[in-house]
Amino acid sequence: MVFDVTSRSISITRRLVTTVLALECVAILALILAVTVHEHHIELQAFDATLTGAAQALMGSVQDAEDVGDNVVLDLRSVHLGRDSIYRVEDEHGKVLGSSGSRDAITQLAGISAGFHQIKVQRKEYRFTVFHGTRFIDPGTPHGGVGHNITVIYGLPIGKVWSEVFEAIRFFVIATVLFMGITGVIMAVMIRKYLAPVYQLADEADRMTVLNWQFDAPESAKRTVELRPLARALEAALLRVQLSFEQQKRFTRDAAHELKTDVAIVKSSLQFLSMRKRTADEYSHGLLVSLDDFTRLESTVQKLLTLARLEQPVTEADATASFHCSMKEVVEEAVHQSTSYAQLKEIEIVTDLSGAADVLLDRRDALLLVSNILINALQHSQNKSKVSISLVQQSSGVVLVCKDWGEGISEEDRPFLFDAFYRGDASRSRKSGGTGLGLSICKAICVRVGGTIDIANHSEKGAVVTVVLPESKGIPVLK
Repeated sequence: MVFDVTSRSISITRRLVTTVLALECVAILALILAVTVHEHHIELQAFDATLTGAAQALMGSVQDAEDVGDNVVLDLRSVHLGRDSIYRVEDEHGKVLGSSGSRDAITQLAGISAGFHQIKVQRKEYRFTVFHGTRFIDPGTPHGGVGHNITVIYGLPIGKVWSEVFEAIRFFVIATVLFMGITGVIMAVMIRKYLAPVYQLADEADRMTVLNWQFDAPESAKRTVELRPLARALEAALLRVQLSFEQQKRFTRDAAHELKTDVAIVKSSLQFLSMRKRTADEYSHGLLVSLDDFTRLESTVQKLLTLARLEQPVTEADATASFHCSMKEVVEEAVHQSTSYAQLKEIEIVTDLSGAADVLLDRRDALLLVSNILINALQHSQNKSKVSISLVQQSSGVVLVCKDWGEGISEEDRPFLFDAFYRGDASRSRKSGGTGLGLSICKAICVRVGGTIDIANHSEKGAVVTVVLPESKGIPVLK
């Protein structure tokens, strides 16, 4: 097999690493989003605590003005506020005790309930807290002092919160990228290590040659759960290929031997005629013998061509073609063709075609199948015996049964009956008759249409051939 090395190659390792890293990136993005939300919440809580603390400090800075009206003033000497802070402190009469920053921002917060509020001040986002409290002046006096309702508004730029959040995210992203780089390298190394059984399996298969068909999957592949089915399938497939290759070599060798024998016989007959002058009768007899030999050679070649045609893969045109025929008519024609040979051996042919049906088979192939089976039964039957042939319609299909009362099948020959040129005769004598291709052709015909053929011995001494063919339903048979 030739591989196109110019096409873009695909790496399982690269795909696995890329897929895992892509999934990690998606997970990390989701995690960054969650971290951002969480960090923002935490930082905002801390920021609000700072605002609250500063507002309480401003409340604590409200002091007695030490005048006759028990007024209050704001004393900021002990309070440290942020540089960009904005605040406003006023009493219950709306008197401003102290303020700093944008007056517009303070105006926007006027009348707003206590709590936290977020507004833009000069294009900068600020967060404010509005704090209401009571400040008692001279609490040690007999009447318990004078209480003043104080409102404190205090705000700081919220950009600090996002700075802290982005700093935390930046550290997280850097650590994550570093982690992904390390894990990517580790994954690539580990995947190559785990794929080692695949490479070992490929190396073992690469060692096979035309002269060496030995293949044994490495133990590492057999121990790997995912590779075990592949290893077994390769072993089984290569075994089938080896058997097929051996069968082809044997077929070629046997075909060459068979044709060589026929050609040698024809050549020897002609050489014998040319050794000396012959009479007209001797030449005529010699030519008739040679003609018979040529006829046998032609028959062998024709059977080889037929077998080669039947063993070709089924094409799309063959698969869609509606081949069908009447099995009853085929059997009747085969019996008619074999009548002379049966009469010569005084063999009675008994037929039972009551279960006849149409089959999905070309009529010529069907006739060749039945004729070969019938001739084979007549050849191996004793003189003055009988051969029975019947058709039975079953759920599995149309069953053809041909039974003879000959010598039967030996157990040694049975596994090789459908091999090409096998005749159960080691001497390959011409007296044994035939070429040994008949049953091979029958097998090829049955297999081609999805049928089966089997040969066994029956209880009354003799052989029985059972053929099962798919039934043709609803298709009219063309006469």
